[in-house]
Amino acid sequence: MIADLAARVTWSGGVTVAALTAGAWWLAGPPAAAGVGGAGSIALLNFRWLARDVSRATALVAEGGGGVGRIGRIGLRQLVTFGALGLLIAQGWAHPVGVGVGLAALPPVLLIQGLLDAREQA
Repeated sequence: MIADLAARVTWSGGVTVAALTAGAWWLAGPPAAAGVGGAGSIALLNFRWLARDVSRATALVAEGGGGVGRIGRIGLRQLVTFGALGLLIAQGWAHPVGVGVGLAALPPVLLIQGLLDAREQA
């Protein structure tokens, strides 16, 4: 169930980020498109990593194991994500507003896919 939702969010999020990247290229040029595409990709990869860690942690808890080792991986995930976003902006490859737009692409996709999943389950 979680893997299904994560796959749907990833595919529809990828399509959304691609459309926003094309629009940013047309409206504001390559730096904005790089920001939207780069940040959107980072957000989607971060989401997939989070979904995988959640499913593994719930499986460990269900088996009676501890999930304390997962706390370090959460910190690593955050460090990698913020490092990649910082590198994207600091190197001058992407416009910061484009990065914000790329990051903002994931929440509506996740909300819509979650609502569709809830409707299917009802």
